[in-house]
Amino acid sequence: MSDGKVNILMVDDEPSNLMALEAVLESLGQGLVKAVSGKDALRQVLSQDFAVILLDVNMPDLGGIETAELVRARDRSRHTPIIFLTGAVKTTEMMFKGYSAGAVDYLMKPIEPEILRAKVSVFVELALMRQNLQREMAERMRVAAEICNLNEELERKNLDLTAANADLEMFAQSISHDLRMPLRHIHAYAALLEESAGRKLTREEVLFMQNIQQASVRMSKLIDALLAFSRIGRASMRMQVIDMDDMVRDTLAQLQPEVLSRHIDWQMRNLPQVKGDPDLLRQVWVNLLANAVKYTRPRDPALIEVGSVTDDKEIVFHVKDNGVGFNMQQADRLFSVFHRLHSDAEFEGTGVGLANVKRIIQRHGGRTWAEARVGEGATIYFSLPADHFEPAAA
Repeated sequence: MSDGKVNILMVDDEPSNLMALEAVLESLGQGLVKAVSGKDALRQVLSQDFAVILLDVNMPDLGGIETAELVRARDRSRHTPIIFLTGAVKTTEMMFKGYSAGAVDYLMKPIEPEILRAKVSVFVELALMRQNLQREMAERMRVAAEICNLNEELERKNLDLTAANADLEMFAQSISHDLRMPLRHIHAYAALLEESAGRKLTREEVLFMQNIQQASVRMSKLIDALLAFSRIGRASMRMQVIDMDDMVRDTLAQLQPEVLSRHIDWQMRNLPQVKGDPDLLRQVWVNLLANAVKYTRPRDPALIEVGSVTDDKEIVFHVKDNGVGFNMQQADRLFSVFHRLHSDAEFEGTGVGLANVKRIIQRHGGRTWAEARVGEGATIYFSLPADHFEPAAA
């Protein structure tokens, strides 16, 4: 049985004895199967398994001992426990034959209900435990087979990914060589044409030539940005302890040429040390601080704040400014490749910087998001898992 029950086979040629056994054992809540002869018992054993067999010794045609020997001769029922029931006086010879045939116990008729129920319940409990163990083993085998299949699938995907990365590397090299060269030609020939044509060109034609050169320069920058974006996903991580305060100060030093003529009020909060890849996280700060400087260009004074908050799960860093901001309905596009919320006429850029930030932070196990209001500024957030936090030395 597979519903949390087991079967008990009761064999006796007297229907009244079978009814008595059924009355005693029905409280166990198991499947009770009756057989009125040894041959009938063998038919039952051939069709199903039993936790225990209660077998009358004295039956016509095929006696209990002969029936037990035949039950034991079958591999599937070889270890099924058999309790002999007898109304005859037990003799040493009878008991020897019975135990030799596979009996585990003898009970004298009339049967004492409590004793019979107690003995049978032991074998029922053992059968239920065996049934549960078989189910558990089958489940473990199923899980092991599933894990094996998943591992094989993962191996196939790893091979596919390795091949895809190789293709991507070749594609990146192709972009670097095959696209840059035509762009250089376009830029160079446009410059030569403008120089050779000289005064023959009208003012409008000169503007056309300048637009061609500017477009080729922009395309070259887009190719560089795309290559940089692809490398971020493939670069190996070099994790170490990073002082975020030092990293931000170094980044601001790089931005000095852009802020020399600006009035910027920098509000710098103390930042914690973290564990991360210094080259990748430096790109995060370069992008965020350069954006804050760029989008506060119309403000005098500009206000840029850098800070962090730490809790049990993560460290959240932010760069807040009082710049031009953006419409929050477009926030889902902010970290996408080549999606820009401001035109080139307003603010230059490739639309890849914040996509790089998102990918870098994802590789560190963190997340990125933003808050803003049009004309009032923006705050860009990124988080790192708390286990990346490294307390500052005392």
